[in-house]
Amino acid sequence: MIPSSRISPQAASLLNLYPAPNVDAVARYNYQTPVLVAMHQDALQSRLTHSLNTRNQVYGTLAYQRTTTDSANVFGFVDSSRVSGLDVPMNWSHRFAPVFTLRVKYQFTQLTRQVTPFFANRENVSGAAGIVGNDQAPVNWGPPALTFSSGVAGLSSAPYLSSHDRTHGWMAEALWTRGRHNVTFGGNFKLRRLDILSQQDARGSFSFSGAATRVQRSRSSRSSAPKASAPAPLAVEPRAGRREVTSSL
Repeated sequence: MIPSSRISPQAASLLNLYPAPNVDAVARYNYQTPVLVAMHQDALQSRLTHSLNTRNQVYGTLAYQRTTTDSANVFGFVDSSRVSGLDVPMNWSHRFAPVFTLRVKYQFTQLTRQVTPFFANRENVSGAAGIVGNDQAPVNWGPPALTFSSGVAGLSSAPYLSSHDRTHGWMAEALWTRGRHNVTFGGNFKLRRLDILSQQDARGSFSFSGAATRVQRSRSSRSSAPKASAPAPLAVEPRAGRREVTSSL
């Protein structure tokens, strides 16, 4: 039994996140619950083809897809992931002569991904527990990661992520026909912008090896008389993560 004086307020606050046992202890497991993953997918495709006259034609497509995933863990925390993609190529073809044709193309593509942890913008678990040194931004709210060497289930949640990848592309090519010979020449230009907002280990982490309690028990077993000592509270400072913001053009 660990004396209550050795349990820090931070540890006591995080302990409330652990559910009470719901099954008889078998080996070292005393809790079970279904862990569900819900996925929803939407897709849209559209095509356009139109002849303006005998020399000019426009055509293009639009493709859009979105996937939403809600992943629960054993603690009942549900992290959400949203991924969407858009692809829009448009073409214009002009025939100058029966042997010479020009085609111009513009294409826009976008890939967006966002991961929202369960506690983001919902509850500042670390701040309420009095844990300092980690990021207190609302999107990074939540408990620090907890790991135990004793086999107790570790506590973790997905990190916040916002990613936007956009590309604009232009292309022009000409086709020249001469008898049995076809010659194609042209060029293309692309402009890409990638924005990523994320942070590694934003909420910090606690690691519990049990070494402190093992040392205390060992000392107690070797000594027959109590000693006037005040053991330190069971607490570990979290390791704060680094903020990573990437923007490339």
